[in-house]
Amino acid sequence: MKRRHLLTAAALSVAAIASSSTWSQTGPYPNRPIKMIVPYAAGISPDIVARLIGDKLTQALGQPVIIDNRPGAGGMIGAEAAAAMPGDGYNLFFTVKGPMAIAPHIYPNAKYNPLKDFKAVSQILIVPHILTATPNAPYNTMKEMVEYAKRNPGKIDYASAGVGSQPHIALEAWATRLGISFNHIPYKTNPGPDVMSGVVSMYLEASTTAIPSIKAGKIKALGISGAERIASLPDVPTMTEFSPTLDVNGVIGNSWHGVFTPTNTPDEIVNRLNVEIVKIVKMPDIQERLRGLGLTPTGTSANVLSTGMASDYQYWGQLIRDLKIKVD
Repeated sequence: MKRRHLLTAAALSVAAIASSSTWSQTGPYPNRPIKMIVPYAAGISPDIVARLIGDKLTQALGQPVIIDNRPGAGGMIGAEAAAAMPGDGYNLFFTVKGPMAIAPHIYPNAKYNPLKDFKAVSQILIVPHILTATPNAPYNTMKEMVEYAKRNPGKIDYASAGVGSQPHIALEAWATRLGISFNHIPYKTNPGPDVMSGVVSMYLEASTTAIPSIKAGKIKALGISGAERIASLPDVPTMTEFSPTLDVNGVIGNSWHGVFTPTNTPDEIVNRLNVEIVKIVKMPDIQERLRGLGLTPTGTSANVLSTGMASDYQYWGQLIRDLKIKVD
């Protein structure tokens, strides 16, 4: 009986230790800094929004949220790094449509699978893009640009965030539909300064960073993606105003920002993160800041982001096959 009592006590002790270990991982989460990988350079749209959300998340969780920029390859370098991180709740991935629905179709040997390697947390917002041009460009509207491109085949250069990024595929899709051609100049860093100085002629830029530069006269706005004009740029028409089938409801030009975790992150942690992020997106000051940048705040459930990403993945895969875009 004494031996049985000792064994029972030992078993209870082990169970208590295991329970304590489990609680230390999930109960007091978070108890150390959280890293948020952003697959683009500092200073461009995803980085700006990630830092805005990260600052508020730091306050909500009581732990620092550290932004880790990993630019390159249309966002794939950051995505590969994020997919390889431990799913412990201390590693987040703040990304956009490109790396999750577009780039993997360009790079078939990608070291991550967006549908299998990540768990959605929440969509933050919808972002329209603005086709911008250098101030000295010999065109001021979509109509003038297309006419110039037809008179001067291959003379217009455009920048992107890399081969396989959304600006790259969108410009190629529009060029094909308009019967014109461009020269693609992929960047690993922010191409904005080169557009301003005239090194490169055009850039499909997120409204987040484009609007301040447009208002300051540093670049010109030719057209906006999506179904509606941006309130802060009321005189700039949408792509569909120029051509009704060019970008219906922003299917090509619009993007989204969202937060993901590695796929093995516990559901309890994902749910906690979703609750806090949705609260942040609904804050009046965040709403005002995002809308002022031409963005549409959403703050969705994890399921909305997950199903939306899967739909985008299928759409862009077909579009890329139709355009026959491949890595050189």
